[in-house]
Amino acid sequence: MTDNLNTSQFHSVHLHEEDCKGCTICVTGCPAEAIRVRDGKAHIIEEKCIDCGECIRRCPNKAKYANSSELEDLALYARRAALIAPAVYAQFNLHYTTRQIHEAFKSIGFTDVFDVSPDALTVSRATAKLFESGRPLPKPVISSSCPTVIKLIEVRFPALIDNLLPLLPPVEVCARRVRELLEKQLKSGEKLGIFFISPCPAKITVARNPVGYDKTVLDGAFSFANLYLPLITKLRAIRDEEKQRLAVSQKVPEDGGQPVDTNEDKNSVPDGLSWGRESGEAEHVARYLKHPENFNWITSCGLSQITETLEGIEDGQYSIYDFAEIAACAGGCLGGPLMIKAVSESGAHMRMRLREHLADAEKSCESLEPEQIVLSKDIAPRPARQLSSDFAQARKMMEQLEEIAAKLPGLDCGSCGAPNCRALAEDIVRKQAHLEDCVTIMKARYEELLFGKVPGTDHGNKK
Repeated sequence: MTDNLNTSQFHSVHLHEEDCKGCTICVTGCPAEAIRVRDGKAHIIEEKCIDCGECIRRCPNKAKYANSSELEDLALYARRAALIAPAVYAQFNLHYTTRQIHEAFKSIGFTDVFDVSPDALTVSRATAKLFESGRPLPKPVISSSCPTVIKLIEVRFPALIDNLLPLLPPVEVCARRVRELLEKQLKSGEKLGIFFISPCPAKITVARNPVGYDKTVLDGAFSFANLYLPLITKLRAIRDEEKQRLAVSQKVPEDGGQPVDTNEDKNSVPDGLSWGRESGEAEHVARYLKHPENFNWITSCGLSQITETLEGIEDGQYSIYDFAEIAACAGGCLGGPLMIKAVSESGAHMRMRLREHLADAEKSCESLEPEQIVLSKDIAPRPARQLSSDFAQARKMMEQLEEIAAKLPGLDCGSCGAPNCRALAEDIVRKQAHLEDCVTIMKARYEELLFGKVPGTDHGNKK
């Protein structure tokens, strides 16, 4: 995790090394135990990273960031399409209309703007058809829309891979639709760039290395957090200009006629906008079923909660449910680490947009068969760091690990740069750390050197 832009297969989180203080807050807060502090700087263990972005949220020094596309990258393309996730609209107050938001994106460099919401409905329709197809399905089927959840299953719950919904995520469905549409309009020699506006680093990584299909048609992804300031600046200018134009147009004509209101923007939004909030996907699947009363689902959001839910599914505790909508972020994509507004505020914005414009629901959605958006590649388990490929050597290393763990104090304080004592023991066995990295043991060694060992005590072992 360095400040260069080397891409990773597993994550998009990078580090501004000059800002990292080696405080270990990201280490103890990582749900995958994928971060270590060595030589005073944070480092990611790639095989363990699930790209949740929790370290971005927690870093008090703002040293973590998502390695995303930059506005300068748009210069390579004649046509530049922005794909807006449903949750992005909820980052803006209701007095900014959908059209104005699209105009703001165009003013910062994009030539075309597309809403992913209708394609989310396409996935919901295909999911409903899958449930009604008569095909035997595991219980529950787990949503595949959150790439962090997929990675967590790959690393920690490989037995649940077959439970994943075998359909493309909405953004890929949207990207393929947009590419087919716009490539017909390109002139000779022109290039088309399609970019996703992402609420999280996991979906930025998918734009480079998709899971469950061989190739994406996306050319990159932008961190919404990086775009918010230029967008809101343009939005305010657009709104102020339109208010002035409207004020002029609404003046009473000299002939005494009625003022003309030129503001014809109804701020319409497709119904799929609610996909961005908790339970949005499951609610739409239920809508498209012939007998929704027989459809049972469970929703789980937030890293600690989803781990418990996946453990329950693995143990067979949730077999009464047909569908599990599981999202790594509290509140669904509204709570993404690259979002600006709190879930409470953005959730309110989304409810108001949906309530005010419910009449426009479904107007731009087309129904596709599940086969048209099915995953084309098996999702494989990704064991997190085997001790050794040789069984005898792995067994010996495990015995060493247990012996070292018994010597450690069990405080799990993170001061050593590892998330807990057992992780430090593993690092020591891998020769990536030393026993003296533990401050408790180091203190005991100093006391022994300075004062001699106190009879009846053993500072290097747990009592």
